Amino acid sequence: MADINESQLVDSGAIPPTDFHQAIERIREVAQYDLELPADFDARLKHVTSQLVVSEDVLRAVSAAIRVGHVVLQGPPGTGKSSLVRALAKAFNVSTFAVTAHEDWTIYDVIGRLELRLTEDRKEEITPVNGALTEAVIRCGNNVVQHFDDPSHPQAEWLLIDELNRAHLDKAFGELFSVLGTDELVPINLPHQKDGNRELVIPKRFRIIATLNSYDKQFVQSLSQAIRRRFTFISLDVPPKKSPTDPWMFDISNSSPAIREFSYVIQRAAQRIASRECSMTPGTTSGVLDEIVEDITSRHLGRLSALFDIVESIRYAQEGNGVPHLPIGTAQLIDTVEIFVTRNRQDGNSADTADRNIDWAASVKLAPLFESDVLEPDQLENFAKNLPSPFSNQFARQLLIIAASGMHFVPEK
Repeated sequence: MADINESQLVDSGAIPPTDFHQAIERIREVAQYDLELPADFDARLKHVTSQLVVSEDVLRAVSAAIRVGHVVLQGPPGTGKSSLVRALAKAFNVSTFAVTAHEDWTIYDVIGRLELRLTEDRKEEITPVNGALTEAVIRCGNNVVQHFDDPSHPQAEWLLIDELNRAHLDKAFGELFSVLGTDELVPINLPHQKDGNRELVIPKRFRIIATLNSYDKQFVQSLSQAIRRRFTFISLDVPPKKSPTDPWMFDISNSSPAIREFSYVIQRAAQRIASRECSMTPGTTSGVLDEIVEDITSRHLGRLSALFDIVESIRYAQEGNGVPHLPIGTAQLIDTVEIFVTRNRQDGNSADTADRNIDWAASVKLAPLFESDVLEPDQLENFAKNLPSPFSNQFARQLLIIAASGMHFVPEK
């Protein structure tokens, strides 16, 4: 009997192809397989989230929600929403296809379209271009098949949508409403594809994981009830406030989420600096990282403590206490510490230089966050005038400039 090669088995329908781009309708052959929970999931989850400032309860909640279906992570900017999605994907042994939503999105961006393109010999031809969801689903099907052959290969691919509510989702998602709202393998029609390659079935392992900025809602589109019903919404917030009796310290494993964030900010900023300084000599990165962390914790802990005290007062400001409320995220704090330490290593490490540089870092990284139409100028001005040293110079002046601009607060009529 003549040997039958793999391509013949694929063509005969005996086994699915490893690439469904030209055989989209055959995704149905692998669509019924549900998402697997890796046997070592807890260990994987702990490992991939070890450097995220996210509570255990939120991690377990998001993990359970993903096993059930599509998820939206909502919260202020910089709270680690996208980082958490990517970490969870690694824990589930899944790859991600990332896109950022925008207000011009239509069904053509999500499902697909025809485009006029030039061939290699400079001739024009009409070419089908898959939208974000179609491409992610096809890649998901490819991963399902390849995972069968190699369990270390990602078991699926998920669509990661950043800034979900910047798009008009009812317009962009169209007929996907019916598909996302059922467990049945309902096909989506792909009018941009050729005959015989137009029916797309979404595998049960596929997920849409989206992030939503809950602070800038006034600048984005509202989500309809139809969209909301098809996602589980989970909130990520800034860490809870530190106990006033606990000092700021560098202790990654501390029981206080606030102190863990403080420690993580130092660690992550130092990692970025060490990686940049040692890009030509990566073998020295670890030593430089230790040196930077030691320098920060021995010489600048007081300055960073003062910075975090200010940030805490802003994060948890109560109405009537004269402090503007702003949910400053961890990412913005990492950026601030990184640029402070970078400039300090450049300019010299004297106490006067360090005071000037941390004040400058706050003025260029934190002050712009106050350009928001939900903050009152009088309150911001009062706050700026009462900032402690060393933040009473450049940081305070930048806040006063913002308060004086009169562009960030529009009172309700």
